[in-house]
Amino acid sequence: MFELIRDKIKRIPADFVEFHFEETSSTRIIYTLQNIEQVQTSKTSTGNVRIFYKGGWGFSSFNEKDIDIAINEAFENAKIVSEYSKKKIKIFSQSPIIEKIKTIVKISPDKISIEEKNELVKKYNNILKAEQIASTRVTYSDWTTKKYYLNSEGSHIEQEKTFSGVSFGAMAKDGTNVQQAFESIGQYGGWELVINLEEKVEEVKQRAIDLLKAKKVESGKYLVLLNPLLAGVFAHEAFGHLSEADFISENPRMQKVMKIGRVFGPEFLNIIDDGGEKGLAGYTPYDDEGIRAHRTYLIKNGKLYSRLHSRETAMIMGEEPTGNARALNPLHQPIVRMTNTFIDRGDSDPKKMLEGIEDGIYALDYLGGMTNLEMFTFSSGYAYRIKNGKKVELLRDVNLSGNVFTTLKNIVAIGNDLKHHGGLGGCGKGGQSGLPVSTGSPHILVKDVLIGGI
Repeated sequence: MFELIRDKIKRIPADFVEFHFEETSSTRIIYTLQNIEQVQTSKTSTGNVRIFYKGGWGFSSFNEKDIDIAINEAFENAKIVSEYSKKKIKIFSQSPIIEKIKTIVKISPDKISIEEKNELVKKYNNILKAEQIASTRVTYSDWTTKKYYLNSEGSHIEQEKTFSGVSFGAMAKDGTNVQQAFESIGQYGGWELVINLEEKVEEVKQRAIDLLKAKKVESGKYLVLLNPLLAGVFAHEAFGHLSEADFISENPRMQKVMKIGRVFGPEFLNIIDDGGEKGLAGYTPYDDEGIRAHRTYLIKNGKLYSRLHSRETAMIMGEEPTGNARALNPLHQPIVRMTNTFIDRGDSDPKKMLEGIEDGIYALDYLGGMTNLEMFTFSSGYAYRIKNGKKVELLRDVNLSGNVFTTLKNIVAIGNDLKHHGGLGGCGKGGQSGLPVSTGSPHILVKDVLIGGI
């Protein structure tokens, strides 16, 4: 089949042609407080043809229709775009790549029966139940995807990746006081990732109950220690999206703001995106334009160093592609997306960072938030008031807000305990939600963070 497709691609009189095809098998199980909500297994096959012709892109996806129909549709679409578009662009080209990649899985989910998967989810859900728990939700998901990519440069890349994950959340209620706790685990790997998590599930339940008695934080500016999960989400949401070049290339104001070489933080601050980090949720050895993943420093030694690119944005901005053109599946066109984005480790001891706080807040985990250009607001999962280096009381309903550039400059220490977090859910952008990514960071200490209750 691939020899036939390669021959068809060569015969298309276009500047660039690429073919994607995916086969995916998946399982999803959801439990809530008293009920099993969903047990689903599925197998899908989808593909697309994407053609670049005289500055215009054409795209056609398929699952059953003939490949020749998809080629013709994509080519006609490209011609129309080329004819009527005022923006005549070029794209980056590279030498052909031939490679096959397969993720390492200790225990394949395909070898585990649906009954055993169901029993695991049911057990976790039962652990979450308690008198003060008003609702629970446990979601299990696994999938194995075989991806095939061919293009007119002669590249032929095959990737087989298996992802496994589980999330569990509990909502505790005391009158009008409602508190919740949540944890999500997920990355490329097998059944070994989702078993033996009983202690974590118990911790989530107890945290939700404990938060009912926690104090509300007093609004003000604080010295704040962020744990790796919250700091990693901050790096992804508040800065990572600003580094996606499709956004920058179309926004003159942000081109001035995101100028290479601009100082954004202390010299010990490094923020990285690296799709080649094996096993992590954003593991993307090759993106959906056949570009190899590599480590991209967004901030290096405190200065803006690079940004994330597709073939198109790299040419527009006169830079190199970074392997960040990603699509949720072949029904969508690739757009510039993060992979594994993280604040790199520093040299501070997290224990000593905490002990050095005379009066401040230790904010942990992440419940939600929003960003608007360089402004952000995040809700931590829970927090502690710190006095003289000790956790003195549990805090709830903690909001952190501010300007991302000011916050980065206010980082006073970075821990040596880098941790990555994936999980179920993923990142959303351009109508493509749920793309697997990971965030990461050590503990970071930030001064003058504006905090208020929700």
